[in-house]
Amino acid sequence: MFSAARVVGRRAIGAAGRAGHTAAHRPQEGKGPVHFRLTPGHHPLGSEKKRCPSTWENPTQNHVWSQEELEALLAKEKADAVHFKPDGAMDRMTYWAVRGCYHAFNFITGFNSRDPTPKSLIYRVLILESIAGCPGMVAAGIRHFNSLRRMERDGGWIHTLLEEAENERMHLLVFMNMFTPGRLTRWTVVGCQYVLVAFLTSLYMVRPQLVHRFVGYLEETAVQTYLNIISHMETPGSKVYKEWHGTPAPEIAIDYWRLPADASFLDVVKQICADEMHHRDVNHEFASMHQKDFNPFVTSHLKDMDEAAAARAKAAARAAEVDKAVAAHKASSA
Repeated sequence: MFSAARVVGRRAIGAAGRAGHTAAHRPQEGKGPVHFRLTPGHHPLGSEKKRCPSTWENPTQNHVWSQEELEALLAKEKADAVHFKPDGAMDRMTYWAVRGCYHAFNFITGFNSRDPTPKSLIYRVLILESIAGCPGMVAAGIRHFNSLRRMERDGGWIHTLLEEAENERMHLLVFMNMFTPGRLTRWTVVGCQYVLVAFLTSLYMVRPQLVHRFVGYLEETAVQTYLNIISHMETPGSKVYKEWHGTPAPEIAIDYWRLPADASFLDVVKQICADEMHHRDVNHEFASMHQKDFNPFVTSHLKDMDEAAAARAKAAARAAEVDKAVAAHKASSA
């Protein structure tokens, strides 16, 4: 299900693997429906044949946690885990519902927090991230339609909710680059999505604060899970340490969090854990706000966008210097 060689192999293959498909392996014209990119002919509208690149930069700017931020967040969480105390009957009902699901999920997956097996964690993170990516998109969609229907501004909530949904989806894609989900896992994801999206949509239209509180408590369990993974990945002798220690980070994670080329899987899990802490705090804050209040997290998105632009400019300058040096070397050796 998992091996470090798979991660390294994916890095090495990249676009070369895609280029290996010759015309002989592709469908031919006249033998069923074929996309024009797979045929020798030209598109009647003159469109170019472009294939999806092996790597790309995500246009949704996420926050990249610095080493100092990670150390401070993890140390604070380990010393005193953040928990929003339920305020009122609905909060208490939501909290205990989430805790009930958490313990049931532990039982079903065979998760033992004292020394979990990698297999139980793989199933856990794939299911967790596939579920965690739903609420933000549902909430953003409903607020989007509300804004159109009422012909009024949203107050900046949509942007934060969309970023959260995309961030959770990227967590899932990172794990998909390292682990292979079985048929049972895939069907579980499909079933959970059908049920959860319908439930969240109905509830958000009636009581949006309750959905944000639900997500806040859900993220508390996610933080608990990732702290447990980090702890065992740093503990020699544990099952997780034996199998995952020294595993390199997948390329998609390096690009997304702008990690160094030699980053490890542990570095990735720490970034994910910090993301979940942020989602927890954001949703608990949203649950305590009036739905027409201005989103206090908008300025952080603008800052992340500026930092991403600066990083792109720095990378472009570095690439230009390399190209210039290569050109100079070729000219001198000619």
